[in-house]
Amino acid sequence: MHTGKPFKNIEGLLIYPPNQLMDVETPRPDGSLGPLYLAASLEKYDIRVDILDASVGSYDHDLKNTFYRSVRQDNGLIRIGMNFDEIADHVCERNYDFVGISSNFTPQTRMAIDTAVAIKETNPEIKIYAGGVNARALKNRFLETGYFDGLCLSEGELIFPMMVHNHFSGSTLHDVAGCAFNDNGTVVTNPVDDTCFPDNLDELPMPAWDKLPLEKYSDISSPHGVGVDVSKGSKYAPIMTSRGCTYKCLYCHISTEKRLTSLTGAIGKLRCHSIGRVVDEIDYLRSLGVTKVFFEDDSLFAKKDRAKEIFRRVRNKDLSVSNVNGVNLVHFFMNNNEKVMLNKRMDIDYNLIEVLKDSGFDQIVIPVESASQRILKKYATNKLDLDKMDIPLLINKMTDVGIRVPINLMIGFPDETEEEIKVTVDFAKKLMDAGSTYATFFVPIPFPGSRLYEIAIKEGYLKEDFNTDIMNWKKPIMRNTIVSAEKLEEIRDNANESVNTKEHLRIRLKQSAGHRISLV
Repeated sequence: MHTGKPFKNIEGLLIYPPNQLMDVETPRPDGSLGPLYLAASLEKYDIRVDILDASVGSYDHDLKNTFYRSVRQDNGLIRIGMNFDEIADHVCERNYDFVGISSNFTPQTRMAIDTAVAIKETNPEIKIYAGGVNARALKNRFLETGYFDGLCLSEGELIFPMMVHNHFSGSTLHDVAGCAFNDNGTVVTNPVDDTCFPDNLDELPMPAWDKLPLEKYSDISSPHGVGVDVSKGSKYAPIMTSRGCTYKCLYCHISTEKRLTSLTGAIGKLRCHSIGRVVDEIDYLRSLGVTKVFFEDDSLFAKKDRAKEIFRRVRNKDLSVSNVNGVNLVHFFMNNNEKVMLNKRMDIDYNLIEVLKDSGFDQIVIPVESASQRILKKYATNKLDLDKMDIPLLINKMTDVGIRVPINLMIGFPDETEEEIKVTVDFAKKLMDAGSTYATFFVPIPFPGSRLYEIAIKEGYLKEDFNTDIMNWKKPIMRNTIVSAEKLEEIRDNANESVNTKEHLRIRLKQSAGHRISLV
């Protein structure tokens, strides 16, 4: 029997929680794409939805009281954004029927749960849901708090509207595929099935970029990525032309979900929007005044001819373009099987570089990952062949045409030796000499949802009852590794200082959360 409001009058709020940061991290708004896709899908079913990025607040909030307000918490981390009472008041004042909380990153688990606690304790009747890779990887932790009415286990555009529909139609979640919920103290998990995914990505409505506080983001001018060229006052936004990745790196946050037996339906499978759909999305972003686009694909150039055609069509859109997330170095080289068989160097795809530059690309972050072929083979799907790919030459050629090329590297895998780490640091110096803008040394973190997490639990590198607050790329957390966490942190800090310029380090320090709070 139908209860409560007519379904078409249901109103909800999707929340990016506040951020908590280590001192060395750079504060940034969220604005990731997941909630934007969800908002558009819910409104397709006549469910009105607002979005709140709690790190900056709504249009009623002054940035000095949200994004620029830094609070040292009892866990030692710095929180920015609205406090939890303010979020709860915002929800109650607008009389929302349900709330969806985004939780992609494990270090922010506490922020997501505390947001739910504040809202539920203010209004026990409101429905609260969670989604994102971290929420589903830690579904028991979330649901056992008692503050969440349901949790989405995969891409939510088709699942989440069904969850909302059932709750507000007087039904339960028992017959909704792809969700988990607490039923009288027992966590019930309904695996994903074929009904949870569209037959074609183009069937999904465009992300609801218009619901983001783009003007506030412009004022802050702190987008995803370091050293990205965004002038203050310019609007920027993320876009994804595809989902998934063909590689299965063990440190990838969704590497366990790529198994055919996964409850989430192997959501890491590569799927693409049509070229026409991508162009339409870019045109829509331009109509919103966006002049900078960040491509957030997990493997942007996996289908290279398609990617080239997209960027040829972007060329006349008066945009600047960056990628800080999903490129694989192999795609910058020609797949000449005969040469590879002869054990010769692969040719660089100069045409791809030219297309990218002509389309407006000004920065592409290159994931070198490691200079140890053993590490690449074991942890990174062996996706780089350092003997056959001339990475320094590639960086030199990209720099020559005016594309900035920062590099990301990883040091500190559980069985990685100090000698192997040194090889990676030395390679980073070589790449800097070739023209890289800066080098970032990340520590492999066994995030829940990754194969590395399974290894860490099994081999005793991490306790099952770990504290989510410590899960951060900047801080080694695995124990009993060949190189100790303490020694690894020392090596990482020395590498950062010896490889990068003093000016880069000065800028990073000035942007950090710790520097900000020291000025308060």
